[in-house]
Amino acid sequence: MKKYLLLLALPVVLMPSRGMAQARGQNVLTGIQRQITWQTPADSLQLLAKNLNQLRSEKPNAFLNYWEAFTQYHLYFRAGKDEAQAQEALNKGIELLEAIPSKTTEHYALLSLLQGLNLKFASFLTVAFKAGTVKENAEKAVAMAPDNLRAHYASGINDFYTPKQYGGGKMAATHFLKAISLPDKLDPNPYAPNWGKADAYCYLVQAYQAAGKTDLARKYAAEGLSKYPDHARLQGLVAKL
Repeated sequence: MKKYLLLLALPVVLMPSRGMAQARGQNVLTGIQRQITWQTPADSLQLLAKNLNQLRSEKPNAFLNYWEAFTQYHLYFRAGKDEAQAQEALNKGIELLEAIPSKTTEHYALLSLLQGLNLKFASFLTVAFKAGTVKENAEKAVAMAPDNLRAHYASGINDFYTPKQYGGGKMAATHFLKAISLPDKLDPNPYAPNWGKADAYCYLVQAYQAAGKTDLARKYAAEGLSKYPDHARLQGLVAKL
């Protein structure tokens, strides 16, 4: 009888644990976009990734996967010359996104960006195939949501870094122009991302510079900086132009 009563009590003990995990998940995700910026120190990003990973192990959630992958995206740029650390961050981010069974445009856009950076570590025999996957995922993002800023940003990045002999450099400016014209986010969910527009301005300026269109580069550098006056890369571009 005592054993039976103990079994009945177990759900009562376990339910608060699940509730606590959900509450902690909400606390970590609240305002998470503001926690992951180009100014966020590496140690803060590593702690955030650890917290997201812990929560995901307790209560799987596609938003946790996305934001942990985005944290790894930023950690790649903090790795500096440590290529092993850089590749580890990319592989973790890619794995997290590929694990999501029903991907949205946001997942495909970020996946394309991570995979594009990871081409640096691909072998000569696999790089062409992997580059095709990068492009395919960027195109999927745009096809799924033509009015998504980050979908066009990812497609612009893919074209911008594709060598001319392989058809690159033709559509980058078009995608970046589209990206800066779109709302920061369409999904009303408070945990949905809204990043990318300031960076789209940076790459639009660089695309026009590469094409020799200096006047347009100056125009959009100034426009971008007026909207994002604290953005370091835009400040640098304006100063050079």
